[in-house]
Amino acid sequence: MKNNSFFTVILILSFLTVSSQSCLPEGIGFTAQAQIDSFQINYPGCTEIEGDVYISGNDITNLNGLSVLTSIGGHLYIGDNDALNSLTGLDNMTSIGGGLGIGVNDALISLSGLDNVTSIGVFLAITDNNALTSLTGLDIVSSIGGDLVIGYNDALTSLAGLDNMTSIGGDFWIEGNNALTSLAGLVKVTSIGGGLEIDYNNTLISLVGLDNIEATSISSLYIYDNYSLSTCEVQSICDYLLAPNGETYIDENAMGCNSQEEVEEACEDFSVEEQFIGDYLSLFPNPAKDEVKLILDGFVIDEVNIYAFTGQQVLHERSVDGTIDISHLQPGMYIVEVTIENTRLRQKLLVQR
Repeated sequence: MKNNSFFTVILILSFLTVSSQSCLPEGIGFTAQAQIDSFQINYPGCTEIEGDVYISGNDITNLNGLSVLTSIGGHLYIGDNDALNSLTGLDNMTSIGGGLGIGVNDALISLSGLDNVTSIGVFLAITDNNALTSLTGLDIVSSIGGDLVIGYNDALTSLAGLDNMTSIGGDFWIEGNNALTSLAGLVKVTSIGGGLEIDYNNTLISLVGLDNIEATSISSLYIYDNYSLSTCEVQSICDYLLAPNGETYIDENAMGCNSQEEVEEACEDFSVEEQFIGDYLSLFPNPAKDEVKLILDGFVIDEVNIYAFTGQQVLHERSVDGTIDISHLQPGMYIVEVTIENTRLRQKLLVQR
């Protein structure tokens, strides 16, 4: 078992060096609202900061004075801002060459303002933001060069906002998010460059969302002290357990995911179900618009649930005759879960208008 201090991680990562060609090669720190408000006066024409940027001050309420910035070559750390509730003002930022650390911002409810950032070069750490409910604002970031750390954000219920993330260059830690119920926002992630650690997320019930990570890219696996977590038999985890690349520790989760042996047993059933899906279950049409037909030869459908990739249940029906009305669903990707004879089968459904 590992014992990680998220602040220690952020501080270590913040000393990594990243170079760029721009103004303020030595970087800049903002500790008061007045400094942000006067930035464009004090540094006329400065749109790309080469060095690190630190934003930390008790009276900082907005970042509007930084609206001219388009990139930061070093690290951007936004932390210990008691009154900051939004990142609006960073709207023209497109890239961060180093790492992005967002921590201990007690009033921060949204990451909106980072909506145009496409790349983060070194790491992303989002920790101890007690009012943050989602990661919306990072929607077009497709990769992180190093570690991704999401920890101790007490109001965070989903990882919506990471929906376009495909690769993580280092370790991936999800720790201590007490309201987190779903990892479905990670469904496009296909590789990580280090260990995967999921612990102390008290309301997390399933690892659905990690399905598509290539198991060979995971160097170690830690899943522990997630007291509601009972579904760990997703494809990436099952594949990893068949041929572990490093240390594996699974303990103190709910029944079904309470030990490595329990997960391996669940994976055996899961593998059979996946083969069953490929042979017998199909959705037609897919993509679909107003309705979709569940084609499942020879079996009676007991129940159908449809989930958004945020983990939210958007449809529940019993005694289904084979056709589902989806006209009320917004365009996007969903997970269709069909129950037959106490067996759950899943398929992805794309809704288009």
